Amino acid sequence: MASFDSRALLSLWLLGAQALANGVVDSSSVDIAATARAFAHEAPAAIGESDRFAPGFQAEADVSGDLGGTAYKLRLFGNWDAQDEERRYADIRQASLHWRRDGLSLGLGVGTFFWGVSETLNIVNVLNQSDLRQAVDGKDKLGQSFASVGLRLGSGELSLYYLPTFREREFPQRPSFGLPVSDSARFETSAKGGDIALRGLFYVGDLEAGLGYFNGIRRAPLLIRDSPVDTELKPFYIETENLLLDALYLVGDTILKLEAKTGRELDQGFFAANLGIEYPVYALPDAVQDLSLIAEYLMDDRDEQAETLGQNDLFVGLKTTFGDIGSSQFRGVISYDFESGANYADLSLKHRLNDWFRIETRALLFLNAGPGDTALYPVRDEDFIELKLHYSF
Repeated sequence: MASFDSRALLSLWLLGAQALANGVVDSSSVDIAATARAFAHEAPAAIGESDRFAPGFQAEADVSGDLGGTAYKLRLFGNWDAQDEERRYADIRQASLHWRRDGLSLGLGVGTFFWGVSETLNIVNVLNQSDLRQAVDGKDKLGQSFASVGLRLGSGELSLYYLPTFREREFPQRPSFGLPVSDSARFETSAKGGDIALRGLFYVGDLEAGLGYFNGIRRAPLLIRDSPVDTELKPFYIETENLLLDALYLVGDTILKLEAKTGRELDQGFFAANLGIEYPVYALPDAVQDLSLIAEYLMDDRDEQAETLGQNDLFVGLKTTFGDIGSSQFRGVISYDFESGANYADLSLKHRLNDWFRIETRALLFLNAGPGDTALYPVRDEDFIELKLHYSF
């Protein structure tokens, strides 16, 4: 199992409590949520019995501060599900130290990184393993061990990362891929860890651009069967080498976005890109603080070996902040596959009740996914609606 054990988490909790007692904490927060997830369909018979309704709870704690000129960050996450044992786990999302002097910085520990600018699928966000136990789209990430060296430039920053360990993807009962996923994975090479990444982030006028390089094990495995009669899928982790680009350009209030990467996998070259636009609309200034229309197109010439839920897809949607001083946020996106006609919708609503409580709900719906869509067809019965009641302090 890739999750961290309870003793490691307890040690970090004690470290955070000691830091708090010693007065070296700049900020801290705890978020506890009661959760309820309801699936639209029964679980596939192949994975066994699983109730369509699953209550549970989540907890997350953040602490950050300074220890003798060295900044530290600690973020712990835990989840408990009444139906799915694989969704009862804890993870260290962040436990890192950062030292900076003049333009040079050093980092060490466990971190969760985000690279990219797209609203839908971030194809250049390659460092962390996806946490499928939260949702099949993989937007939530697991902590990744790292060591980094950074150099601040006049109009940006250059960073080098060494990733000493590799975390396999965890597959819960639900979301399911139609068949059980084996705990025994295959790797293209015997090496597990020691990946290298390089990223430069630059600002020039209204342009923000990131250039990156990654060489190591691809985080998204291929799910294969050794023979047609196998009753389970086996994760196959391949080596990948990527050149990465993400860019954001402002044209007035309109935002143009691009994520692209090229490289080699399984001795073949590939290219993938996500091109998008975000257009702000301010139709009701008294009730709606901001309203933006979203359109993005994703292409990936790896076909069945693509890493995401789409490979020739158009995404359209909107996001808005409304209510009393922005107390509510809504985001809705629907996709359309130009090859298979399949699509899925991702809808979320967040509402702040007061300074301590907020409600969050999300619906992930898979529509018209036929056998011709190799990405969406395996998860066609994993539609769910989730409700969370958060208490933060």
